[in-house]
Amino acid sequence: MNSSVDPLSCTWAQFSAQSGLPLSARLAAFTAWLQARTENSLLSFDRRLVGAPSPWATVRERNGDLHEGLNFVSSDYLGLAIHTQVKQAAQFAIHRYGTHSAGTAALAGTHDSALGLCEGLAHLVGLPNISLHPSGWMAGYGTLRALVRAGDVVLLDEQAGNGLREGARHSTPRVQHYRHLDIDHLKHHLQRLRARKADDFILVATPSLFATDGATVDLAALRSVCRTYDAVTLVDMAHDLGCIGPGGTGEAGLQGVTGEFDIVIGSLAKTFASVGGFVATARADLGDYLRAYSPPRAFSSALSPAHLAAASAALHIVRSPEGAARRAALQRASVALRAALSQHHFTLAGAPGPIVQVPIGSEREGRRVAQLCAERGLLVTLLESPLVARNACALRLQIMAGHEPALLPDVARHIAESVALVGRDLSIAAAHDPRSCSAGASAVPHSSSWNRS
Repeated sequence: MNSSVDPLSCTWAQFSAQSGLPLSARLAAFTAWLQARTENSLLSFDRRLVGAPSPWATVRERNGDLHEGLNFVSSDYLGLAIHTQVKQAAQFAIHRYGTHSAGTAALAGTHDSALGLCEGLAHLVGLPNISLHPSGWMAGYGTLRALVRAGDVVLLDEQAGNGLREGARHSTPRVQHYRHLDIDHLKHHLQRLRARKADDFILVATPSLFATDGATVDLAALRSVCRTYDAVTLVDMAHDLGCIGPGGTGEAGLQGVTGEFDIVIGSLAKTFASVGGFVATARADLGDYLRAYSPPRAFSSALSPAHLAAASAALHIVRSPEGAARRAALQRASVALRAALSQHHFTLAGAPGPIVQVPIGSEREGRRVAQLCAERGLLVTLLESPLVARNACALRLQIMAGHEPALLPDVARHIAESVALVGRDLSIAAAHDPRSCSAGASAVPHSSSWNRS
């Protein structure tokens, strides 16, 4: 290993921004840094799940190490990926129809069984026209690419997801960002744009629940300001549809605005136990237009019969009394974890739901904290630049209905102790040598109270 490489410093964005260099030169620094992080067990990416995405799981790190513990890295909020009915539905579909859709949605790749899934999703989002996509990311990206042209304007919440940002960036140079969750700032943008030109096509796009911090949008205020200034609204319900709200209707249902947006997109991968995404609209002509001009839909294989069957079975459970019970369990776990973290003086964004973000600080601290958490039996995701601002690292914990509230005070305690240990070690290292960049986490003994049973 190159001893001059500091695995605690630098960001992914620093290496991706390189240009004007030969390929070998462009890759060299990144490869050395990635190797240093991997060898020092400081890379919390490129993990592989060993077994099912259960509340207790095992992941294999990039360097081959295995970590077993409470699983807060999987997006299976109601725990339906391992539900007997969902698995049986997928198995039956494979036995009857095979494993592959054998075509794009534009070329007879969509299986006839998609109709039932589309009808169920339409009921959930309150919009009658549904098209399916290979993933939630593709649904967002494809919608922007289909709808937006070079002279159009796109307004994005500054923490909007990658699919929306990339779709906007590749469709028009007129992309503007408003402050996170700030509807007044959005209104300011719209007022200025309409004062300049009354008939511009303007699209406003935002998640309803953000994957980074778990915060939610005031959807009623968003709807009102967009209607006032004649802007098309797109709401991404990937992380809330199915797992919160009355009947699984997400934030829109909680806020009483189901079916009141021009376009809703979502994912099947967070709650509905399948890969895939969807786009929903109120207008049939708009739905046809988006289906015709979405590049991912036209050029990617459609969802397989097994995926359709699994998602349909999961949707049936979501809308049943069992789904309501699982949503209640998810909410109890989220409330318990947030309360326990607050007792350790962590400042948490958002409201109780499937995502809890724990702010850490610098990349140096965040990478060490994530390492200690894994050693203590906590499987968490480290958010670092460019997913969050530089020196604003955070741990993201994705909650499942199967997480036992009784265990969550210990989760909060382990996180707090890890943060304290890392802060102490970095302070000691800085006092001895301000340039110190020791890669390994301190060998601090710890006890784990986790019991798989």
